[in-house]
Amino acid sequence: MKQFEAAERICRVKDPLCSTPEKRESFIGACREMAVFHSSKCREMGQIYRKYGFDPETIRTEEDIERIPVVGVSAMKYHLLLSMPEEAAALKLTSSGTKGQKTRVWFDKESLDRVQAMLETLWVQEGLVSKIPANYLMFVYDPGDAKDLGIAFTVKNQQRFAPPKDTFYAIKLDAKGEWEFRKELLKEKIKEYIKEGAPVRLSGIPSFMFDFIEEIGKTGRVKLPKDSYLLTGGGWKAAEDKKVSKEYFRSMVTDALGIPDENIRDGFGMAEHSAPYLECKKHKFHVPVYNRVITRDPETMKVLPPGHTGLLELVTPFNAMMPNLALLSTDLGFLDPESCLCGNNTPTFTLVGRGGLQKHKGCAIHAGEIVKRGN
Repeated sequence: MKQFEAAERICRVKDPLCSTPEKRESFIGACREMAVFHSSKCREMGQIYRKYGFDPETIRTEEDIERIPVVGVSAMKYHLLLSMPEEAAALKLTSSGTKGQKTRVWFDKESLDRVQAMLETLWVQEGLVSKIPANYLMFVYDPGDAKDLGIAFTVKNQQRFAPPKDTFYAIKLDAKGEWEFRKELLKEKIKEYIKEGAPVRLSGIPSFMFDFIEEIGKTGRVKLPKDSYLLTGGGWKAAEDKKVSKEYFRSMVTDALGIPDENIRDGFGMAEHSAPYLECKKHKFHVPVYNRVITRDPETMKVLPPGHTGLLELVTPFNAMMPNLALLSTDLGFLDPESCLCGNNTPTFTLVGRGGLQKHKGCAIHAGEIVKRGN
């Protein structure tokens, strides 16, 4: 029997966007067993639970999930919280680049297997997995240069959902050791890939994509092969001055590259939380059955009803290595009051922006600077 039986059960469901009473019961059980574990194995988390008079054994209902003491995403940038010995780590990632405070996010093997299963079943349910080899245009940092940067790992990890025929990374260190946005080489690659005729998957940071696609739209539209996809992730953040609506961005992509609207998707996540969220065909972020999204009033921390904007709290019970069971983000958003028309019955949420007076300095800040330098 696995140590985290309920977590294993909920993290490996085959249809994570279909909620049932049994799955909700498994999620509650997984949160309870993970909270009990972190309380006893992580000294800092145990102290926090005791400070707030919280007994993890009392997690028995959905309402109890809201009582779990949270870890602030900012705190994780300054403190490495572990519930297992350091030597148990199978993967170590960081959340930000060279100019910001890095968050270290660690996974033991079993937890890493669980989150990979979560990602895979989500992509299968959304119809994004293919056996047809694809050419990849990656608008992220070359993992060979970026090493343990989380977004580089995440985007490279997506290549297992269609066999890679060829891969080109748009951002790479130059001879001076500075990040370079290789836009001219991108133009050559996209022509080469169109001649080959295999599907093309573009993936990465939207600010880089916007800069490239805007230029393609002005200088010469192209038509990518059938079954090509564009997948964004990481948000605009420091490139806010270039940010456009999702609807406008998708229309740009369709116009410049010939990719149909339903093949253009956005992903949401953060290294500190690590659990995946992916837009459905109706471009809504569903909350998979192994996660919960709670909106809180930024001043009172009270839970807000659907339709009301607040700070997003993200809950997922997969990681035994770190006590990031309930994470309070700095992102603002709200749970949608209406059901999604895509056919899946899990709740959806809308991102509004970033809370607080000062943004985190991280890879996204750096991305904005690199885009400006490349123009």
